[in-house]
Amino acid sequence: MFDIGFWELITITLIALIIMRPEHLPKFAKDVGKFLGKLRNFIYSAKKEIVKELEIKEIHELQDSIDRVDSLMKEAPDKIISEKDNAEKNNT
Repeated sequence: MFDIGFWELITITLIALIIMRPEHLPKFAKDVGKFLGKLRNFIYSAKKEIVKELEIKEIHELQDSIDRVDSLMKEAPDKIISEKDNAEKNNT
């Protein structure tokens, strides 16, 4: 996930030990773990929602394409000619 090497991890640990007293580190680690879990759940749910929205958008785009093809088919020259022929046959 993160590109943290061994020495970076040791440095972060030493800085945490200097800033916080050792007796507070377990509670801090627990809080960080809870925060990362909540962050992970938020990212998962946001990703799931985006995928759902994209699928809905694709369905609407597909329906628009179908409607355009349908309107083009109704306006096709052969369709107009056949409708005129049918109208002339009905008038005679």
